[in-house]
Amino acid sequence: MSRTAWGTRVLWATGIVTALAVAAGVWVIDSPSQQRLKRLDEARVSDLRTLEIAARNYWRENDALPPNIGTLISQPGMELVWKDPAGGPDYRYRPLDATHYELCAQFDTDSADGRTRGHVNEWSHPAGNHCFRRVVNDKDNE
Repeated sequence: MSRTAWGTRVLWATGIVTALAVAAGVWVIDSPSQQRLKRLDEARVSDLRTLEIAARNYWRENDALPPNIGTLISQPGMELVWKDPAGGPDYRYRPLDATHYELCAQFDTDSADGRTRGHVNEWSHPAGNHCFRRVVNDKDNE
């Protein structure tokens, strides 16, 4: 085999390996727009966690759940976010009974995408509208 033919094959092989590496990188790493959507969903979960803390605080002080989100967010000394960070539907709060309530939001991504197989947490959500059912109980009063 001539030196030129061998060099051409090496050049082609290098090009193919480079193209495969770029394709694998794009496949493994989300696009910037997908990363932005995931960050927005992380902000939504963070906001809902804060609303959950506020609901528990209200329960401790009043021995009852707040009747609506207006009451929940108007607690003195707390800055609560109930507006979607991207201008989507506002978060929703709904008491279900004396100790159960829901916190809801519209999500852009499925939290299972990219998650370790089998790992589920209490804030896992699908893309779209999703409500998290929460409970307060006597242990919260301790």
